[in-house]
Amino acid sequence: MSEDRARNGNRRRGATLIELLVVIALIGLLMGILVPSLSQSMSLAANAMCKNNLREVGYALALYQYDNAGWLPVVKTPAGGLQSVRDSEPWFGKLFPTYLTDPAILTCPEDPYRYRMLQAGSRMHDPRVSDYSSYGINGFIFQAGGGALAETDRVRPSRPLDTILAADSGPDEGGSSVRVQGIVGPARNASMLTWDDGYDPFARTPATNPWVTLRHKQGINVLTLDRGVRDAQTERVIRRPLQRYYEDCAGGKCSLCTKLRLVHYSFAKDRLYWWTGSTPSSE
Repeated sequence: MSEDRARNGNRRRGATLIELLVVIALIGLLMGILVPSLSQSMSLAANAMCKNNLREVGYALALYQYDNAGWLPVVKTPAGGLQSVRDSEPWFGKLFPTYLTDPAILTCPEDPYRYRMLQAGSRMHDPRVSDYSSYGINGFIFQAGGGALAETDRVRPSRPLDTILAADSGPDEGGSSVRVQGIVGPARNASMLTWDDGYDPFARTPATNPWVTLRHKQGINVLTLDRGVRDAQTERVIRRPLQRYYEDCAGGKCSLCTKLRLVHYSFAKDRLYWWTGSTPSSE
């Protein structure tokens, strides 16, 4: 009798051990399925938040233009010339606190250096924090013709829905960095998107670290002049040599291709352009 009980007890313990192993295996299987899905869900949520931030920036810029005779926040000297972006108040500084109140709007959740803007506090008008934004603004609009294109209510491109106004801006890794009051991070050209990143056909390496990034998997988010937010697949842009003319870009009436022949990045495959239509040199 006692031997039968012992055998039954051993069977129960053996069955319990097998069940435990099965449960562990099932947990491992579920983790293998759920973790990638969770990671993808978090990435999608961050991407959605980034797009919402860009929309908020677009609304703020629209309100600023309404109050400033149609001008985007270009900084000008008393003589009327465009100041160095390094020596003047950042473009986003002009939006605080009237049009934007929370610095977090200028931080992409997937920007590894977003903490810089969050630590800027009340220093949004300080030129030294100009590299802190996760988003850059179209430098061609701000710099061509001394900033003449920034009066976009009057000088409208032919394709405003497809004209870049702002976008995710890097670099997000490596390269040179700047230190401001103990905060270190990459230089981002005063949060201005450059069309050529200091292109030099005779240089072995770029003059600056490219702002074009793969922040959202294969691309970035772009705010257009008509305040729409779109995806741009920058993986192919980064791999393509910079040129003065692209057939598909010129087909979209890109002024840098058709009129100016400036070396530039092309986002034409996503129907996005630096500028279309009249330019200061052609008026």
